Amino acid sequence: ATTYQQKALDINERELGLDHPDTTKSYGDLAVFYYRLQHTELALKYVKRALYLLHLTCGPSHPNTAATYINVAMMEEGLGNIHVALRYLHKALKCNQKLLGPDHIQVCFCSQILFLLVSVYFLSSHNILLR
Repeated sequence: ATTYQQKALDINERELGLDHPDTTKSYGDLAVFYYRLQHTELALKYVKRALYLLHLTCGPSHPNTAATYINVAMMEEGLGNIHVALRYLHKALKCNQKLLGPDHIQVCFCSQILFLLVSVYFLSSHNILLR
């Protein structure tokens, strides 16, 4: 399956170009695929490429960009890079607030994830100090 997804990405890059939404989606699809196979570092490579392309084509204040910030954050958190994950979640929160307003469910969701991750980070830092 990985081979077919990689071929789809290669075809999209060659035929449609890097600035086409299908190419960006192919990068995102490969990221999800590798993440589910627990190849988080490889998944992170593809999702960051998708994020880069989204910045170029849609800009930093786009719903797909905000969703991809969250995906990057979850992968970074899975690798133990809590501080990096917090940075991406904060970007997602700011983007969603700007796009959707402070009372939107997606903004609440981002705020809740950010709060939970800050709590985990604080507790893990505190636990290390107690050892």
